[in-house]
Amino acid sequence: MDLATIHRIEQATARGWPAACEEQIDGWHVYSGLGFVGRTNSCWPLAYQGQDVEASIEAVEARYQAMGLAPQFKLVSDGTDPLDLYDRLARRGYRAVSDVAVMLFDGQIPAPDHPVEINPQVTDAFIQIVEETSHSGGDGQERIDILRRVPKPSAFGIIRQKGVLAAAGLCTFAGDSAGIAAMRTQADYRNQGLARSVLRAIMGKAHEAGYRQFWLQVETNNAAALHLYETEGFATAYCYQTVRFAP
Repeated sequence: MDLATIHRIEQATARGWPAACEEQIDGWHVYSGLGFVGRTNSCWPLAYQGQDVEASIEAVEARYQAMGLAPQFKLVSDGTDPLDLYDRLARRGYRAVSDVAVMLFDGQIPAPDHPVEINPQVTDAFIQIVEETSHSGGDGQERIDILRRVPKPSAFGIIRQKGVLAAAGLCTFAGDSAGIAAMRTQADYRNQGLARSVLRAIMGKAHEAGYRQFWLQVETNNAAALHLYETEGFATAYCYQTVRFAP
């Protein structure tokens, strides 16, 4: 995929899943928050406007360290690395902490098999299921903070089963594309097609609003999620790694 298209998609993902803070260092976007969610606590080196790459890396490191955060970079891994950042960062002690596939969709959207509640902004019920399914209290809090910054309107979908919050998902309306995020299913309700119904419902709402291209990001070791998205017509466009300073 060409670099201009990657930049366009990356800009959409930044709008659709907004970090608490954003600044630029020599053209690189430096995102930060509470430190739990990788893509909102990483430097995205999409375009470089500096003169000394090593000095720019040091400036990013100093900024994160001043905030009490481990320095991280989000590196697209399809060969578009003219600054040799993978090698430069590896020599400085950075190690990969996640591998993520960015997937795209622009096909037909089937109807969901289950009733899905849709709201244009985050609700208390959506916050509750995110809290209940997060890895930790800090992780949940940062994701909830992000959800409250998501562009409005968007499509927040929830499925209830016998009064229980069983599954949820978000489709953010970000510029000329829409993005899938915050897909959650309670452990007792997995493998019942609920996530698939949420996905179809929230994408359908975006389609009604005029969106035709969709994106999402999923860790490459999440086999269940990858299977869901691939069978619904998403295809991997490119991948990225988050690398973290680990002295």
